[in-house]
Amino acid sequence: MNWRWLGWQVAFPILTPIIISVVVVLLWQTGLPGFSINWSIILDVSPWALTFYSMTLIGSNLHEKWNTLSSRPARIIGLMLLVAALAIYTAFLVIWRHDAHFAPNNSVYFVTLLLLVLSVLVCHSNSKL
Repeated sequence: MNWRWLGWQVAFPILTPIIISVVVVLLWQTGLPGFSINWSIILDVSPWALTFYSMTLIGSNLHEKWNTLSSRPARIIGLMLLVAALAIYTAFLVIWRHDAHFAPNNSVYFVTLLLLVLSVLVCHSNSKL
């Protein structure tokens, strides 16, 4: 397990904006004691953001390991299929967001997290090359 890679490539980009938001809202509250913090807004990580993060992770992985990956066509095909699945699902999200009443439900989060986990697993396995 490449913990350093997981920290810098997965945990840092996902958790840093959340941590900064928590710190800023707590500091904001010091100046306005009556300010009511809505934790569901601060801790919300949208499926939209996670699908784009997943595609960015794969793109970065392809760029970083392209010379090594070219000798492993199965890995390239796997990454390309994963990017295609992410792009198609992101297109669904775009269409769904046209409905003013759309709110991501558990199924949307499940598929998004599944695609995220697959992206992390595939890119993590490539980080060892």
